[in-house]
Amino acid sequence: MDMEYANINEFNDRDLATRMRNSNYEKYKSLVRMHLSFELELNTDEFDMPCHEIVYEDKGKIKKWNRLSKKNRGPATGCTAGAGSKSAGNSPTETLQQQIDAGFLMQLEELKEFLMLEKNLSQEGLFRKTGAVSRQNELRMHIQHDQPLDLELTGFSAHDCATVFKSFLAELPEPLLTDAHYRAHLQIAPLSQALMGGQVAATAERQQHLNSVQLLLLLLPEEHRELLQHIIKMLHSVAAREESNKMSAENLAILFTPHLICPRQMPPEALHYTAKKMSSIVSYMIQQGLEIFEVPGKQATDIRAYFLERKRKKTMSPEQTLEESISDDSTVNTVYTFVDRAATAAANNSNYTDTALAQLYAHIQSLPESSKKRRLIKQFNKQNGQGTPLQVIARSSSVP
Repeated sequence: MDMEYANINEFNDRDLATRMRNSNYEKYKSLVRMHLSFELELNTDEFDMPCHEIVYEDKGKIKKWNRLSKKNRGPATGCTAGAGSKSAGNSPTETLQQQIDAGFLMQLEELKEFLMLEKNLSQEGLFRKTGAVSRQNELRMHIQHDQPLDLELTGFSAHDCATVFKSFLAELPEPLLTDAHYRAHLQIAPLSQALMGGQVAATAERQQHLNSVQLLLLLLPEEHRELLQHIIKMLHSVAAREESNKMSAENLAILFTPHLICPRQMPPEALHYTAKKMSSIVSYMIQQGLEIFEVPGKQATDIRAYFLERKRKKTMSPEQTLEESISDDSTVNTVYTFVDRAATAAANNSNYTDTALAQLYAHIQSLPESSKKRRLIKQFNKQNGQGTPLQVIARSSSVP
């Protein structure tokens, strides 16, 4: 459907995010990164920097491991292979997409559906106990040769399927959550640890943490995001039956963190430290369930504003279009006024606020004359401060 002629209010936030991603990936990516940069101490251009150096602690000493050093250098995998890749429509992790294709997703989904049966979810030690190696090898052969699995009839146990599922994740060239986001996860980890330890009560901090996780997942390649949804849905269900299977969100996170976040080829001591540090993020994801795949409110508002602006420009005359001379492909706009970090707020906040409010006011003034437009201007003049009120955007969507 051509979004210039569609009613934006008929689509939910996730559908609109997907449509923007598919129609203008570069602008979608820049918009998500912009919002993420206001949640974390991270510049938007840092997402394209390969993560070569890992800092960790071993026996009380801070050490560094560099995957590009001569003794660690091997075949190009993970972020070293993906750095500099320019494939259109993808994140900086194109190498993994050669592995996670439709067939791979279908096979793992079949394993997931079997494990989601009530009798299997209640199995004690699910994902911790290994099962029979001979049956697991047979199951892997079935999968690799695209043979029908018929898991209910062929005698494979829940532990067999759980072990094979986990092993496929371990064999990916880089973690499912990608090396490109490793720096962001380092920033999220301390707050995750505080949240999981019950040390954070402030609603604002909890919301910031959730927004950061949600925005990072919006940047994942679609295949990664789909597979991660299968994993989180399954592990959330497993953790919900902890009383019978003895597997809590924390237990499951310990098992899955090396496959989801930790960079590959690390020495054991570095892997142990990194997995321990990052497991709170995975534990948080498991506890939250599918909520982590929603679109944060401010991001959703900006996406709706993007489609409304496209719709407005579609009705402009050639003279108006030339006069504005704005390219959708080269600019990224937000309807919010963000307060900058403490180090730069005093110098920059006033200018940023004035600019953002002026841009929004100009957009309202450009709408066709109507009683609704006059009410919008009146509402705009009454309200200012931190962010643009959501009701302004909601009402603007109904203006013809």
